[in-house]
Order: sequence, then structure tokens, then C-alpha cells
Amino acid sequence: MNIDTRYRKINLEFLNSRGDEHFNIFYKTRSYGTVKFVRFATSKPEHHEKVIRLLESGDPLEDFYIHEDDLFKYYRHATTTLRSIVANPKVSFEKKARKVYDVSKNIMKEFFENNASEKVLRSSDEVMEIMEECFQDYDIGFYGISKITNKDYYTYTHSVNVGLYCMTYGVKIKMSHDDVRTLGLGGMLHDVGKSQISNDILNKKGLLTPQEFQLVKNHAPLGGKILGDMKCYSDSVVDMATQHHEKYKGGGYPRGIVGEEISHFARICKVMDVYDALTTRRSYKKAMSPFDTLTLMKKQMSDEFDSKILDSFIQYMGPEL
Repeated sequence: MNIDTRYRKINLEFLNSRGDEHFNIFYKTRSYGTVKFVRFATSKPEHHEKVIRLLESGDPLEDFYIHEDDLFKYYRHATTTLRSIVANPKVSFEKKARKVYDVSKNIMKEFFENNASEKVLRSSDEVMEIMEECFQDYDIGFYGISKITNKDYYTYTHSVNVGLYCMTYGVKIKMSHDDVRTLGLGGMLHDVGKSQISNDILNKKGLLTPQEFQLVKNHAPLGGKILGDMKCYSDSVVDMATQHHEKYKGGGYPRGIVGEEISHFARICKVMDVYDALTTRRSYKKAMSPFDTLTLMKKQMSDEFDSKILDSFIQYMGPEL
């Protein structure tokens, strides 16, 4: 069946009537083995009521799509809608967090799997700002975060998970608002270099060859270069991409730096990166329990981490294990 891959599924709930950048909305039809995308409405105010009636009808929604060229406009609408959801005191924290998580996940998926432009990646900045504002209003522990994160490992879900864990840790240790936001954003973007690595290698079930492993290791400096070249991220965010595979007592990559030569933000990211990787399912392994993961990290991997960060993370996790 022929399918035009230039169209992306969207969530109509994230459209809003105040958006000043407009685009067409399509639904998918099939005719004689060919998939076609037919215009349903636009995001202009005069069509917004049509969308609202569909959302309020209670009928099962069909899948709706936009053209890939309009992704940035769509995410502008989505973030405006998210702000109104987060500001609504009648909406539960879990619902707010799930909405923000879904938008974050879709942004990262576009970047990693569909080669979306860096302009779309910039949308993650505002989404993380919204999430940070949401979290500052609630005393949410790591268990609360674990309930909304995706438990199957994909590069894009892992990226969002690490961002959330980093941000939660920053809140717990009482970082400033700006530092919490930076830490969360850096966690979300720490693996952007993997967008330059073949999916066949990233998703390989067996052991990597030495040559393949070297290619995977390149994702750290590649990520730092991608973010540095964008000239819009702080040094802390760039360091998190470049240094999250360095080990506290040496032997990491790409530079083999040690101790406090590694950025504080990158040392935090290292803990959250390993924790999420071990507690999520992959095609070739089951997820480890939080307790077993932290035991492994503390007893067998301790040389890799800043012990103060790992110990405080375990302390904050403790009541929820």
C-alpha cells in the first residue's frame, strides 16, 4: 500500500483558537490500495468550532494529520494549550504531566525518527519550561514520575524520561528555577547525537562489534556539536550531551576526564541516564526493578558516578522503593 510519509498524526486536543500561525488538518482515506490525505479543516478560528464540536461529540476520533512542513506551527499551538492546562487548578497533576510528557515525546520522536529540523527540536525548550512550572507547584517524588514515563526503551522516550528525572532531582535538591529548567532540558537533549547513528546499530539485539561500538560512542561529541552549533543552549546543556558517558573515576568517553572535571550537570545526567536505561524494557532484556537497579549502581558501578549525587538520589528514591 502506498503511503505518503510526509504527513504526521496529531492530537486535535492540542489545537487552540488563539494560534496566529495556521495550517491544514487532514484525515486519511484509502481508495484502491492508495492512501490519500484529505483536508478536514484548518487551524484558523473560523474552523475551530468544527474541531471543538468533534472533540465534544464523544464519538471515537479518527486519526488526523498535518503536513511535516507545519510541525513547528503545530507545536506552537500545542505549547499554548499546555500552558492553559497547567494553569488550570481543576486539572490533576498527573493529567497535566501526561499531557506535557506526550508533547515532549512526540517532539523527540520527530527529531530522532523522522529527521525533523532543529527548529522543531527548539520546541522542547518551552515544553520543559512548562513542565518545570508544573512541578514547582507540587511535591512530586520519583515514584510519581515513574507512573507517567514510558517503560519501553526508545531513544526518544528515554530522552524525555531522563529529562524528567533530572528535573525532579533538581527540584528535590532545591536548585534555582533556572537551573532546574536547564538540568531538565539538558537531560531531554543528552542523546541528540544518536540522531546521527544508524538505527540498525542503535537497535541491534546482539553484541556490537568494536567498530559499531566506536560509532555509538561518537554520539556524545556529536550531540555536543549539534547543540553547540545551534548557538542557543547554555554550556551546561552542551556539557550534558558531551560528557554523560564520562566516569567519575576515569575510563569513560569521549575524553576520559575525571571527578569535578566533569560538569556537575553532566554528573547528575549520568546517574539518571543509567537508572532509566536499566529500569526500562528492551527487546533483548527485561526491566530491572528500582531496588535492584540502585543496588547494582551502588555496589558494582560506583566508580562511574559522583557518590554524593548517587547517594542523594538513592535517599530521595528510598521511601518509594
